[in-house]
Amino acid sequence: MALLVPRASHAIIVSGGTGSARVVVLSFDAGADRGYAARILSTLERNHIHGSFGMTGLWAKANPDLVRRMARDRDVLINHTYDHRSFTGYSTHTPPLTTSERTWEITMAAGIIRRITGHSPKPYFRPPYGDYDTATLTLIRRLGYRYMVMWTIDSLGWDHLPKAGIIHRCLSLVHPGAIILMHVGAQSQDALALPVVIKQLRERGYRFVTIAQLIRG
Repeated sequence: MALLVPRASHAIIVSGGTGSARVVVLSFDAGADRGYAARILSTLERNHIHGSFGMTGLWAKANPDLVRRMARDRDVLINHTYDHRSFTGYSTHTPPLTTSERTWEITMAAGIIRRITGHSPKPYFRPPYGDYDTATLTLIRRLGYRYMVMWTIDSLGWDHLPKAGIIHRCLSLVHPGAIILMHVGAQSQDALALPVVIKQLRERGYRFVTIAQLIRG
């Protein structure tokens, strides 16, 4: 897998696989609204695919039925913090969060997910906006998160790219071991593009794995 391990005390950054196996991870971030989450889950279920979901604690608390459905489907749950604040402030032009604020964000989200599903999101963490620093890698490892899950391809659905553009982007950039990032929110057309992306990737000989399966190789 594509990873960076600065030190044993740091979490491993996972941004894709490096092998030749034609596998793809479908990952979805859930932090805004309920949006198309149910439709995405139905598409995955219909195609017998397990997804990898980065969710905030706030989103999980507002949508416990969907979170339980993900757990029932054996999708991978990824801690995406409590309310999606940037740890470094890079993307939001805000002051970086303190260590105590970052710890609260992570532990609050984990507690909510565990109460809903009975399962912990450890060892997987995804930083809001993809913003992180060395302190993030140290902290999440200390809190029990061995892997910081990034992505290879951003569908840009969140940025209002239309369905056709999402399909073209995912299919033109895909390669063995890619982690595709999509979003469940109503502002994104990722859910509309997903069936076509799945169909065409399968026609190219790809199979779909979770982030856990990608890491295990």
